[in-house]
Amino acid sequence: MSLLRSNGVPSSCEPCRKSKIRCDHAVPCGRCRRRRKPALCVYQPAPMSKHPNRTDRSSTDSISCGSGSNITASASLSSAWTSPLPPPSLVTPPLPPGHLRDRYLADSSHRGTSTPSTGVFGPTSYLSVLRDDIDDGSSSIALFAKSLQQNTSAIIDDSQIQLGAELLLILLDDFALYEHMATARFDHCQGDLFCPPALRLILSSIRTMLHEAITEPANPLPSLLTLSRSIFTASSKPLVVDPAITPTEYFSCMPNRWEIIGLVFAVIGSSACLLPQHDLAAYSPPHRPPLDRKGLAAVCVSASEICLRFFDYTGVISEQLCWVTLEHASLLTLLYGDYDYRPYKSLSALITLLFTLGYHHRDTTSKLPFFRAEHRKRLVVATYAMDKGLSTFLGRPPRMIRRYITIDPPLDIAFTDIIASPEVLDAAMARLDSNGWNAEGAYTRGSYPRACFMMGVVREAVLEVSLESNIGEGEGLGLEEKIADISTLSTKTRLSLPSSLYRVSTPSDFDRWPETAKVCLFLHMDSLYNEFILQRILVQRTSASTEKLIAVAHELLDNLLLLIANRAVGGGDGNSVVWIISSLGLPPAGVLAIELLHQFQNPDSHFQSAGGFPRSEIIQNLSRFAADLEYVVPRQAGNYDVCQQARSVIRHILDREVFSAAYNGFKEDFEKTQTGKNTRFHRDIILAATDLAETFVALGGPDYEAQTLKH
Repeated sequence: MSLLRSNGVPSSCEPCRKSKIRCDHAVPCGRCRRRRKPALCVYQPAPMSKHPNRTDRSSTDSISCGSGSNITASASLSSAWTSPLPPPSLVTPPLPPGHLRDRYLADSSHRGTSTPSTGVFGPTSYLSVLRDDIDDGSSSIALFAKSLQQNTSAIIDDSQIQLGAELLLILLDDFALYEHMATARFDHCQGDLFCPPALRLILSSIRTMLHEAITEPANPLPSLLTLSRSIFTASSKPLVVDPAITPTEYFSCMPNRWEIIGLVFAVIGSSACLLPQHDLAAYSPPHRPPLDRKGLAAVCVSASEICLRFFDYTGVISEQLCWVTLEHASLLTLLYGDYDYRPYKSLSALITLLFTLGYHHRDTTSKLPFFRAEHRKRLVVATYAMDKGLSTFLGRPPRMIRRYITIDPPLDIAFTDIIASPEVLDAAMARLDSNGWNAEGAYTRGSYPRACFMMGVVREAVLEVSLESNIGEGEGLGLEEKIADISTLSTKTRLSLPSSLYRVSTPSDFDRWPETAKVCLFLHMDSLYNEFILQRILVQRTSASTEKLIAVAHELLDNLLLLIANRAVGGGDGNSVVWIISSLGLPPAGVLAIELLHQFQNPDSHFQSAGGFPRSEIIQNLSRFAADLEYVVPRQAGNYDVCQQARSVIRHILDREVFSAAYNGFKEDFEKTQTGKNTRFHRDIILAATDLAETFVALGGPDYEAQTLKH
């Protein structure tokens, strides 16, 4: 109900008060419900007491998602977690010194009653010596260590409950649309961690929870406030799972936790970035404007961040918290790009969680049900692969090192088969060989993450050499040996993969086995990129010949263009293609373009005269690549700006090349006109050569030759 003003009259909600419209004083009021903005319906205790020179603290920020309703985030949605302390009163009478500080201190002591989780202790921890020779776990030291890993219930205040209710209201607003989007995104990405059946179980449990909690559909906020409080109570305690639980029960038993709510928001945001616009139009209700994909993704980023901050307050850590952190980091790369600081920071938090929970050890999966053990392995592998990809893209040291990870690679089985009926699982297990690969050589959804995990050790060695600071320029004696050893390791690792993944894809393979051909090409390009980095290091630090570097870069760009030419119709694999273009395409294209520029400035170079530089093929490939950067990379992609900057540089260099060739041709024709051997187009050649000379000078060509041509 609304609050009473000083004159005894019920106060109006803020939207009605600002619009000067009669309010019915409900929570939310009828007008806000009709406008589909119940989250904005807030009541201030004294709205008329605001001083005219003070700012209005009740303002709200609205992000339109174009689906017929404005998904709104009130001021509390964006600022409730900037500080754990309440804001000071708007009207502050003169107070004695220290009063405001003492009030904050009292509130902080009231809140700080939870004991943060400490996680798993390693062999060098402060408790390791005291725990030696203790097996039964019943001693006082063992009980003390166990108590440190348990969390007491945190005190939740009303502002957090209100904020949680707003998140639930956003979900409720268009849950059917979000459910369609979340499950449809698997047509456009593999979904190694959450296959469609698992995600459908999670979404179905949340939908059931919301519908059962709401007693009055016309006024859902009071019910959602009660539900928010119960979710906080459940999330403030570690999740206890029955060891004999089934996959269906497991993925359906946790809708009342903020980790799962944040996970769903992150999945919805990723779906908004991944799904083509025509797919979104098909899932949207009729008679609604087009969905604002980037706006919805931004709302989901804010919502999942709020859910993560809830656990910064409670201190509870869990496997489910790792899920939402991984999906949140993936969403940040899709929305802001791999070069942005935010996904790098979120990935660091995820790696910290994994090591804190001890998921990098083999022992943590030994007592779990088979499906949970495989799911946890895929969680670790997905984090490990993302760390290698970002570290390479940014040129920074990796944070997750393979020698500290003792888990076994996930089996070459699709997770859909793992959580299916026992008959399906038994049949999939029977198709495995002794090494865990599919014995029939068939590609499964478990093949790529398993291969990435096994090949990650090569990328670690490559990054170690590239980031090593004690090898300076000219000190390449030991560097050449290291690079040779890494190349041998790369070849050995590739040979350890099944022959079906080791083969190099050809255009005909995309017609027969498109998905397998694409994965084989990914793995082949990954190995080529390792060799590309090594050759580039060798050229930079030892002044070696660039011939091998150019050859590797040329082959890498060839394979990339093959992948782009065989991308899915309708842009179904757009995200994968954009990531490959930006991470594995820009560096080799840049090397080839710079070599073109170098030969343009030094036409008598030995490399060009020896005939080892396929000039025409490289110009053609770079022209195709520049066009793909413009037309294949969508404007809403996170790496769009980086790709367009590279396109501008490549096209500028290509323009110089083209004008150089045209300049030489006009120069020959001009010389013929001077000798009188060809006077038919004398005037046209002179005019064209004059225009060309001016353009040539603008592009950086030799000025003395241009001046000669003009005169």
